[in-house]
Amino acid sequence: MVAQWMQAAAWLADDPVSRVRLGQTPNTVIHRDGKAQLRYFAPTQATLPPVFCVMPLINTWTVFDLLPGRSVVETLVKAGAPVYILDWGRAGPEDRHTPLAHYVDRVIGRCLSRACRHASLPALPVLGYCVGGTFLAVHLARSERRQASRACFLATPVDFYASGRLSTWARAETFPLDALVDNLGNFPREMMLDSFRWLRPTGLASKYKALVDRGGDPGFRDLWAALEAWNNDGVDFPGEAYREYVRRCYFDNALVRGGWVMDGRPVDLGCATIPALALAASDDHIVPPAAAFALAGAWGGPVATDTVKGGHVGVCASPRLPARLLEWLGS
Repeated sequence: MVAQWMQAAAWLADDPVSRVRLGQTPNTVIHRDGKAQLRYFAPTQATLPPVFCVMPLINTWTVFDLLPGRSVVETLVKAGAPVYILDWGRAGPEDRHTPLAHYVDRVIGRCLSRACRHASLPALPVLGYCVGGTFLAVHLARSERRQASRACFLATPVDFYASGRLSTWARAETFPLDALVDNLGNFPREMMLDSFRWLRPTGLASKYKALVDRGGDPGFRDLWAALEAWNNDGVDFPGEAYREYVRRCYFDNALVRGGWVMDGRPVDLGCATIPALALAASDDHIVPPAAAFALAGAWGGPVATDTVKGGHVGVCASPRLPARLLEWLGS
């Protein structure tokens, strides 16, 4: 065991996290909207429908393209599915007053329209991950343009009161939302990272224990470094968008209970009628299956539910996820 610890320490001393390269699958930026970019990943031969993906605003898109051989995008493209990914870019101080409706209505809408035109199709299958899925669901329920043929929501919170420890922390009576946004502007990525770490206090120790136990496997070391690099590369949440998101989703649980009016128009997931798949990660401590599967009671169209083994982030590095997505695309 001492030798394993020494091996892990020597490897970490070489700073592999700073040298890892994420997002290696070739892609082309086909549209820009402010800081947002629409990335297109082309297969050698298209044999499956294209898919439009919305990532979380607070993370980089590369969690879907961690490493060659550990990439959702790479697997989909090799199987013949053209992939479009909405890359939100990085919020700065100038974005603190940008409302949530800008991201939900304008950016998603314009990028989805561009993807449809590029694919020469009136509508595409769409996929949202985590909060990106929440934004996508709200967009689909509010949009008058029917540009999505079906939807998959991966680890997407819908019933925020079922979100475990996060729902306990983010309550109006205990979480100083207005004071934070008024004084900080954008909600800092460092604070979000610390919050997620405290959701599972033993996670840090478990992470390094896994490195010691499996550090002799170069493939495991590479994936460990890639996940660490992605996890530490968060994005600030634009302040006013964060205020509305927390108030309506965590405080009010409005996707389930109703009463949310955004930019003068109601948010009602019941207005979305396309078929949907709520896909949960089995060991997700950020969006437990109950939080994700609540889509079935709120969505206006037919909803199927399923689980993929893994945690909230780890599921994106598992071959089980792209296999399930390919099954969905091909159905």
